[in-house]
Amino acid sequence: MLSFVARVLGLGLFAIGVVALISDGISSIAADRVVMTPLSGSLALIAPDFADRIEAVLKPLIGEAGWAEWGTAVLAWPTLAVAGIIGIFLMLAGARRSPRPARRHAGFPT
Repeated sequence: MLSFVARVLGLGLFAIGVVALISDGISSIAADRVVMTPLSGSLALIAPDFADRIEAVLKPLIGEAGWAEWGTAVLAWPTLAVAGIIGIFLMLAGARRSPRPARRHAGFPT
């Protein structure tokens, strides 16, 4: 059940990454330069205070210095990279494993 949830969540995040890639590509063509939307910009489109709520939850967990170093850096990364990479890792983590072949023991007739 947990692998199914990981696969579905990973597929959803990967799809968000692909949509961000297409959106940034169209914006790059229109602006005649490379445009990459940061994660904070994409979260602001969902809800204007979403990044602030994430900061309020994570800052007590990782500390002020951790948020200043890592939290702000991750929010500045391109949405396609964050969502796409996390989505791929979740899909790989939830992937079905092929069954292992039965072992043959030496000395036993088959």
